[in-house]
Amino acid sequence: MQKKINNIVVILGAQWGDEGKGKVTDFFSSKSDYVVRFQGGNNAGHTIILGEKVLKLHLIPSGILHENCTLVIGNGVVINPKVLIDEIGILKKENLKTSLLISKRAHLIMPYHVDMDHHLTGFQNELAAGSTRSGIAPVYADKMYRHGLRIIDLLNETVFRKRLKKSFDFNRGLVEKVFEQPFNYSYEEILEEYLGYAETIRPYVKNVTEELTGAVKENKTILFEGAQGACLDIDHGLYPYTTSSNTVGGHIEAGAGVGINKEKHVVGIAKAYLTYVGRGPFPTEIQSSLGEKIRETGQEYGTTTGRPRRVGWIDLVQLKHANQINAFSELILTKVDVLSGFSEIKICVGYKIDGETINYVPSDLESFTKIEPIYESLKGWGSLPTKINNIDECPTELKTFINRIEDLTGNHISLVSYGPDRNQTFKL
Repeated sequence: MQKKINNIVVILGAQWGDEGKGKVTDFFSSKSDYVVRFQGGNNAGHTIILGEKVLKLHLIPSGILHENCTLVIGNGVVINPKVLIDEIGILKKENLKTSLLISKRAHLIMPYHVDMDHHLTGFQNELAAGSTRSGIAPVYADKMYRHGLRIIDLLNETVFRKRLKKSFDFNRGLVEKVFEQPFNYSYEEILEEYLGYAETIRPYVKNVTEELTGAVKENKTILFEGAQGACLDIDHGLYPYTTSSNTVGGHIEAGAGVGINKEKHVVGIAKAYLTYVGRGPFPTEIQSSLGEKIRETGQEYGTTTGRPRRVGWIDLVQLKHANQINAFSELILTKVDVLSGFSEIKICVGYKIDGETINYVPSDLESFTKIEPIYESLKGWGSLPTKINNIDECPTELKTFINRIEDLTGNHISLVSYGPDRNQTFKL
């Protein structure tokens, strides 16, 4: 008998991000009352495809195609109000319902944060994470400095004027005195611009803690949507080549502002291969025309930046690590169709560092740069059927591939995606 799924569901990237979470979240959100973003900002992006329609979003959660679903941007998310308002406009143009709630406690990305991101990347040089330069790290830093600006501040002009002056002066000092670059912003112009955003955003602002606490008590189905992936977590990823927030499931209560004293159903999303847009070491990277073929077939270009993603074989050591820090209830495997037609497919089953074999992800960057992947080669599969209803309709080689991932990670794969359309999935 299949175990009943808990009404608290968490969707997380199990790799380096870009695993196809948008499609999977859309699949789950059809049965959800709420979809909640709890970390990150518009540095992450997700693409939802429905027939001829392609929607690219960076802030608004993925459940937009379901009218009964309330979308929530939690306090752990950092918000560029211009991007948010543009996305709301896109949804209205497409006649999609915008039942959107925004936490009063979410922090604002300011124009000078974007410049700071560029300056930081230049300063960090080879240790720079490969930022999307959307201002994410600087706004999280200002949050910790305790002169950050929040949505609730924006809605009170008197408070916003005073707090903006402090943030503005601090960042100007950093740019001019530390980075020795010009600071081409006017306090009055930013003040006027952001106060203009306030009235557009105000109708969506809500006490999210109150809303979600009530939803938990009423046993509503709540779906928490993670951005990026496990390996980019600020604490548990490949530091310093990480994002600026905690991407793991343990952060959902902090980032959404609600206590959930019950079991969660944590779903990890993994691609049949790996992609990575950062600058850090990538042990299983395919540096040949084969990698380029996978990139083109899978259309592996960043949703936010358009940058070509680096491509590699699936890394089961890394996937096991993601499971250890997230305790996945199940895995969902995406983009198996992209590997169709290859005579041989490799899976990384272990690491060798200075002649020593290990089966865990090292925490220090120096060791990580020395990794030699240990591969197991599997026979590839041919083209897949247009419609797959269950695993028995798959080629034997694909069944073997799925079984080896389950065996070596200790996770059950519950769903497989074999194409971009939301209906191109089958359950195991």
